[in-house]
Amino acid sequence: MTASTETSQNTADTIPGGGRGTGSGLRAAQRGRGQRVLAVAAAAVAGLLAAVIALDLGGAVDVEALPGLAAADPAVTWAAGLLKYGYDLAMLAAVGCTIAAACFLPGREGDRARLAAQPWRWLRVGAAASGLWALIAAVSLPVEFANTFARPLSEVTLPGLWSYIAQYEQGRSLGLTVLLAGAAALVAARAFTIPGAALAAVAALAASLPPVFTGHSASNGNHQIAVDALLIHVVAAAFWAGGLFALFIARKDPAVAARRYSLAAAFAYPAVAASGLIVFTANVAFTDLWESAYGRIALAKLAVLAAGGVLGWAHRRRTLPAVASGDRRAFTRLAAVELGLMAVAFGLASSLGVTPPPAEELPDPNTALLGFPTPEPVSLARILTDWYPSVLFCAAALVLTGFYIAGVARLRRRGDAWPWYRTALWCAGWAVVVLATSTGLGKYGMVMFSAHMVQHMAINMLAPILLVLAAPVTLALRALRPDRAGGPREWLLAAIHSRWSRFVSRPLIALLIYLTSLYVMYFTGMFEWAMRSHFGHLFMTAHFLAAGALFFWVVIGPDPKPRPLTYPAKVLLYFVSIVFHAIFGVTLMMGTSVIAGDWYTQIAVPWMSDLLADQRAGGGIAWGFGEIPSLIIIVVLIGQWARSEEREGRRLDRMAERATASGRPEDDPHEVYNAYLASLDQERHPSEVANPDRRK
Repeated sequence: MTASTETSQNTADTIPGGGRGTGSGLRAAQRGRGQRVLAVAAAAVAGLLAAVIALDLGGAVDVEALPGLAAADPAVTWAAGLLKYGYDLAMLAAVGCTIAAACFLPGREGDRARLAAQPWRWLRVGAAASGLWALIAAVSLPVEFANTFARPLSEVTLPGLWSYIAQYEQGRSLGLTVLLAGAAALVAARAFTIPGAALAAVAALAASLPPVFTGHSASNGNHQIAVDALLIHVVAAAFWAGGLFALFIARKDPAVAARRYSLAAAFAYPAVAASGLIVFTANVAFTDLWESAYGRIALAKLAVLAAGGVLGWAHRRRTLPAVASGDRRAFTRLAAVELGLMAVAFGLASSLGVTPPPAEELPDPNTALLGFPTPEPVSLARILTDWYPSVLFCAAALVLTGFYIAGVARLRRRGDAWPWYRTALWCAGWAVVVLATSTGLGKYGMVMFSAHMVQHMAINMLAPILLVLAAPVTLALRALRPDRAGGPREWLLAAIHSRWSRFVSRPLIALLIYLTSLYVMYFTGMFEWAMRSHFGHLFMTAHFLAAGALFFWVVIGPDPKPRPLTYPAKVLLYFVSIVFHAIFGVTLMMGTSVIAGDWYTQIAVPWMSDLLADQRAGGGIAWGFGEIPSLIIIVVLIGQWARSEEREGRRLDRMAERATASGRPEDDPHEVYNAYLASLDQERHPSEVANPDRRK
């Protein structure tokens, strides 16, 4: 089928009830589309009014001239605030429509990988929204430049703009958003398959993240907590609001799509509420709730989100059954009101993005770098009691542990067994991640190389072993219900058998990723970048966890994999990793220069007098820590190997029993093997086989 033919088939309007509508049916469909367009426009206008009012009353656009400094242009400050609102609306439409195209509805009959008509329309709306998003981000670059340096737009030059993009975090984040949103637009415009829609959704989600690391939350005293929570907040809010927008503009009664969206929104809304509260408390002290404009706007936003949650609950209780029965009018009315509230919430959120939070006096100059004051001298008691939670990894641990336990409960309800020790291993693995990232070890890992190396070993070696042995993929495949329309179980199977999975599961590739991570991270400038940048620190931690999980999945993972490996090859692969790990530790122990020395010198922890000695202690930890994981791996490999031989022996015995019962000795593998040995003996000594007396 050619692309033009496919396009014409996909763009054909299908009227509810079957066939192409004519006369009154066509007019009703057009009237319904017109009403939805008006509702979306009204919601956008309501959000714009909320943004304007919040910008005006909140003082974000007030211009105050300071002695000796240039005053900002009022037009520029207004443009920055309103562009932020347009940016947010385009972002939620792009993310929501691309995710809807990839997940909400099945593919075509006869070819599930190809997009059906409605997902194709969603993807085209997502392409247009992504293009608009990239355009708004590009226009925001000179506006943000002028707003940052208090200049009128007429004085913005291309060299100055390029310098802003290259040297300032805000400029880099907007520039990266332009590239990623543009990539999402191109992929969405040219995709005709569900994997293509999924790729566009991933690009759109990635484009929504860079500005999170450069806003107000990234510069306060609790910036690690605030940024982690804001990452969850932005993604969950875009999915919640954008998914409802996609559902609202659907041309047909989207019963299946509504059911899937409702299930996902049941998780997205609590994530929005909880992460919003964390961001709010991290940015505003309780005493500043009513005294500051930032606090009042944030309270108004929380109130609007609470009202949206009530309407979402009403959707699940009342209107979704109506959609399933073919009546869309109740859903349309309630969804229009909910979209209006969401637009108002985004208008208030956009004004918060340009409204400075209350000034905060930092008790320690290192707080701006670390996100917390300089810790006291290290002790076991402080490591265990002085927690600084990593919101992102704590949330991942809580959600994934909850899903795992829910899967086990589903198996047991239907009478299937699941080993208790695997559940314990899963909980223990995520407990290791939480302890390594959120206890006092997380604080000391920012100021001591030796403490960081303990974190690294726990996240890269110990936690992945426990998580892989818990067999989460096997549990998911058994617990998830098959869905003819394509659901999570089918997506998981597709991911396991994808080309990417087949590539990274190659033993040498997995080993290369696992080992090069060590040398590239610590023997280049990446480690200092990871310590100075919160994004870099998150990337480093997530990468070490993923690289360890990939390698140990190949070596000891009980889950299905596209490239099985023999046990002798697994043993050899693991011993190669041990050798290179030991070389890494010895190299650190014998080093003569401090890794990330500028970082440790800048924070200047008073009780850390010898940085090189601490680094060498970290090398000793890297060299010696592997003994416990190595013991676990060896025991597991021996046990798996023995069980594999036992299973193979039982299989051969069953075949022999069936051959004896059927009177067909040629089907007995033992007899076949004996005959094979006899043939080898005959080939070696043909004369002795022909004349047995000669052997004497």
